[in-house]
Amino acid sequence: MDSYSGNEIMVDLHVHTTCSDGTDKPEDVVKLASLKGLSLISITDHDTVAGLNRALSAGKLYGVDVIPGIEVTADTSMLPESAEFHVLGYFINPTAPSMLELVDFFSKSREERNRILVERLEKEGFDISYDELEKLFGKNFGKPNIVTVLVKKHVVSSRKSAFALLKKFKVKRKKLDYREIFRLIKEAGGIPVLAHPCTLKLECSELYSFIASLKKEGLEGVEVIHSDHTPSMVVNFKEIAKDLGLYTTGGSDYHGYNKPDIDIGMLKIKLEDLNFGVLAGV
Repeated sequence: MDSYSGNEIMVDLHVHTTCSDGTDKPEDVVKLASLKGLSLISITDHDTVAGLNRALSAGKLYGVDVIPGIEVTADTSMLPESAEFHVLGYFINPTAPSMLELVDFFSKSREERNRILVERLEKEGFDISYDELEKLFGKNFGKPNIVTVLVKKHVVSSRKSAFALLKKFKVKRKKLDYREIFRLIKEAGGIPVLAHPCTLKLECSELYSFIASLKKEGLEGVEVIHSDHTPSMVVNFKEIAKDLGLYTTGGSDYHGYNKPDIDIGMLKIKLEDLNFGVLAGV
């Protein structure tokens, strides 16, 4: 990372591209970040590193530092039914054997889930096919991409109703235990960080204990600022991270028009709002 002066370093450390379920190409995301006045971003596509080299090259072109990252979905069997458990990995080496192992596992898992889900939709009479989705979005497409097609074809009236439709089929993909994810990220030279802890669906006391147990297994940071976090959540998550000696990160979770209410850089996060600067070379 470059060395910065001053404290107006604007960052967004949670960004998705067309390589997973975003709608902007990696180079276009970096260009947009530059136009928004961001100095530092991280590309954190779901379970893939396919767009990192393109983003890093674009970063040099547009004067934006890009942290190579990933967002990985962990098993939630120990959490409430509606919970989501995602792990961000920062500063990963995308060509490390452990990262290739992780990406291969999730590529197969996602493809299996997608084929079953689309097959169920077709059997219900919905105008959609796996081939058209793969042609539009590539092999690593996600539920937001399926939703986009359903809404565009007026199969459903809104993205909310489309997600509800997909949920009805109860098709889940295979996931890894979080300890295995931590191991694979660390072996790739990365730093595992808990993404948007609000989605764990835990009460404050339970959340503290859970994050403390994650630290014992290798967690190194918490995403404290996120587009789904209320101001009180941000304060609480920062206190937990400080007490446990964990890094703090933050990002919008930008997906382009797949999440139309979220814009890159919209949270106006300054690097000084986080204790991540030492890792970014500041």
